[in-house]
Amino acid sequence: MNNEMTLLTLQSQLQNFGLNPREWTLQRIRSLTCLIQNNEDKNFALYGKLEFRNQKWRWKSLELISL
Repeated sequence: MNNEMTLLTLQSQLQNFGLNPREWTLQRIRSLTCLIQNNEDKNFALYGKLEFRNQKWRWKSLELISL
């Protein structure tokens, strides 16, 4: 899950949650969890939980951790 292409794919999938992918940065913090931070306000952050389904990594859920 640590290759750059996978992270770019996951970043583009943020639009499925109503987020502009260009406004967010992803960082893997555990094998199935990413920290998603707003580029302009690093205190605006989410945890993204991942799942591997149909040969692809996808977001299972996003959880707001701070505003």
